[in-house]
Amino acid sequence: MRNGIVIFFLMLLIAGCRKPTVELIAYQADAHTNLNLHDVFFVNDSVGFICGGDKWTKGIFLRTTDGGFTWSVPDSIFNAACYTLHFFDGTNGIVAGHNSLFATTTDSGKTFTVSTSDYRPINDISFISPLQGVKAGGEIDAYLGGYVAHTTNGGQSFVRDSLDGNMTAIQYADAQTVYASGFGAIYKSTNAGQSFFPLDARGDFFLSLSAPTANTAYFAGYQRLILKTTDGGKTFEKVMKGNAPFSPREHFRCIQFIDEYNGVVAGDDGVMYITHNGGDTWNKAKKITTQNIRAIHLFSKTSGIVVTDGGGVWLFRE
Repeated sequence: MRNGIVIFFLMLLIAGCRKPTVELIAYQADAHTNLNLHDVFFVNDSVGFICGGDKWTKGIFLRTTDGGFTWSVPDSIFNAACYTLHFFDGTNGIVAGHNSLFATTTDSGKTFTVSTSDYRPINDISFISPLQGVKAGGEIDAYLGGYVAHTTNGGQSFVRDSLDGNMTAIQYADAQTVYASGFGAIYKSTNAGQSFFPLDARGDFFLSLSAPTANTAYFAGYQRLILKTTDGGKTFEKVMKGNAPFSPREHFRCIQFIDEYNGVVAGDDGVMYITHNGGDTWNKAKKITTQNIRAIHLFSKTSGIVVTDGGGVWLFRE
């Protein structure tokens, strides 16, 4: 009898811990490729761009002018994968990636001017103006040799700070505030990226971050841990716990908040969670793909687009 009571209460506890499931309305767009897609960027609700490719052989670039429902046949930019991009409008933008390749365009990506600094990949870029920007990267296929760097001339040259761990995400929160994250560490700049200092946060490989304001930022770890700050990094709160022993594993690769409260986190095998209250609660989305989701763009608090391994492009809404 006692064992039956214990099992009953354990079942109630497990049921109470289950997160509600969200059924998404989804549409798969044709990217005309089966190469991995790494980043997506929209300048408005209609005009957007995607980059991706194979790490060692080919970087690709796609455009849309109808909100992501149709995409151009991929153009090849350089002979290595494109990992990250930023556009200032429908014409002028930057794409960067493996082998430190950095490319600028002034004609919507029809042609690119390509430069390189060293062999280390550029994992992420963020620009606050056409001249002022930052980038983050690290050693190839390693957790060490990380760096952050800033430019004041549109990427013609960068001033670099070396860090211990590979850096995978960087973002301007406002004109002076920049957050960066990576292997076991989170950094902040208060002088537009000229210098960075470590914040008291650790516990995961923080592959992605989203900073909707200077004080509020979210950091997603590969082992499922999500940290949130609301005081500019002075303190952090765990808004999702990391993977636990003997439980199913989930791995996050990207996080995006459209404001302080509404956001999506996603990752391997198509896992997605949605929050509308700043991470106090998360609703797990029913999978729209089983491919690894690598980047998210939100059009609104209930709609967005994700790109995946294998050339997947999915528009979704609640």
